[in-house]
Amino acid sequence: MHGTPLEKRRLKDIEAAIERAKAYAVAQEVPLTVERLAAEMEMDLDMLHDILQGRVQAKCAGMKAKVAAIRKAGGEATASVIEHALRRGSGANMHMLYLKNHAGYDGEKGGKAARNEDGEQKPPVIFLGEEDIPD
Repeated sequence: MHGTPLEKRRLKDIEAAIERAKAYAVAQEVPLTVERLAAEMEMDLDMLHDILQGRVQAKCAGMKAKVAAIRKAGGEATASVIEHALRRGSGANMHMLYLKNHAGYDGEKGGKAARNEDGEQKPPVIFLGEEDIPD
């Protein structure tokens, strides 16, 4: 299946691969990652990123279901990685990375508001005293 176009993949195979990736993460006590999802789906990571970032357009119901399943799993992977990192106590840097990637924090005083997937503006996140946080 490696390199097989999404159109030629079956939804049940995609869902089974997602479940295998989740089971692997649980068994290994590691976060679910997009890399593990790609490996289990036998999909190039670039292709997976294209799907997750909305660059793959689904025109029929079958494709929409496949894309939705993959995007949901991608969101779960992001949450899993962040939750794992925060639980392990990796300090303020991990919290700031999360905010930069997902909440609109840009590191500048006054911050620029980022946009969500629907193009709506997110409110900026601002840290006061950030320069006092040790590296």
